[in-house]
Amino acid sequence: MQTSNQLTTLVFSLVKKAFSYQDGALVVLALPGSLGIKKVIDELTRDISIKEMTMPLVAFGVLTILYILVSIADFYTGTRAAKKEHLFSTGSNRGYMKSDKLWSSVWKFAGVILIASILTVFCLLFLLVGLGWLYEAFLFGIIAFYFVVISFDLHSIGENQLRRFNKKPDFYSFIDKVSVAIRTGLIARASKLFDK
Repeated sequence: MQTSNQLTTLVFSLVKKAFSYQDGALVVLALPGSLGIKKVIDELTRDISIKEMTMPLVAFGVLTILYILVSIADFYTGTRAAKKEHLFSTGSNRGYMKSDKLWSSVWKFAGVILIASILTVFCLLFLLVGLGWLYEAFLFGIIAFYFVVISFDLHSIGENQLRRFNKKPDFYSFIDKVSVAIRTGLIARASKLFDK
């Protein structure tokens, strides 16, 4: 497995090769296309306010930071819970980190960022082509998507705390109670309407 220094060196090596290929021929080739694309973007964004343009980006940025913080807390409490359970079952502090669990966390994180990025790109594209209702729907979608995944990670932190201390803190129990109330109150009633 490569270290972070090796990966950094590899990335910079690839970038250097691209810019130095044929003594910089690709850079010269890319300049006219870049200028043309810049003019197209200028034309597309001429009648769009800065506020409308930045709202999806701000929502994506702020909620991504919040998601990262909650994910770190979830990862930390999960590893502490796994260590406690492993120590209890085997009597050893070693071997509690499972690679499949680590990769699952990485893929979950990457999936959330990818989906949120796609929603943000489509939100901006709908703004550019003047489909305001789709822009609003996707902006709401970005925020709702992040609230769902952040809430699920908060639930996961509560489960980890239960595994560690045999008791959930009140905040996490409240989140669970609200989820159950929504499921039994709203979702169950809505499904009964569709069953009729």
